[in-house]
Formats: sequence, structure tokens, C-alpha cells
Amino acid sequence: MSEHLDTARAAEFEQIWMEVLGVDAVDRDDDFFDLGGHSLSALRLSTLVRQELGLAVELNHVLENPRFGDLLAVAAKAGPQRVAEGGRA
Repeated sequence: MSEHLDTARAAEFEQIWMEVLGVDAVDRDDDFFDLGGHSLSALRLSTLVRQELGLAVELNHVLENPRFGDLLAVAAKAGPQRVAEGGRA
């Protein structure tokens, strides 16, 4: 996958981020934890990104890349989530 998500997918990623944090807007430099995020909300974010966007973003990605722009770049590089045997991701 490219280093950038298409505009629609990036907008969906932003919507998920705002939903999880309960904020109305985010900037590339906004920090997940400074906006009120914590480990459980980071887990929720990674789960929603995997479920709704099909991107292989894991909890450790959120914890290690808490800035919105950095995690967006990670999501673009992570690419599609692979489905494990038995049909579960």
C-alpha cells in the first residue's frame, strides 16, 4: 500500500479517531493521549480501524505513534488486515 490513504479512507480514519476521543476535530499534530485517550481507548481505536477500514493497525501502533498524522502514516503503510485461518482477523 502507498504511504498515503485515499481521501475517503483518511476521512473515515479521522472520523473514527474523533469518535473514540469524543472531539469535534483533529489536527495532524494532535496527540491521542493529550486529547484524553488512554490504553482502553487506544485498543478501541485500533479495533475500529481494523473492523471498519480493514487496515492492520494494532494497539502497539497507537501506543508508539500517538500523533494523528503519524498514526495515519502507519495505517497507510500497514495495509489491509489479513484474515487468519478460520475466518477471524
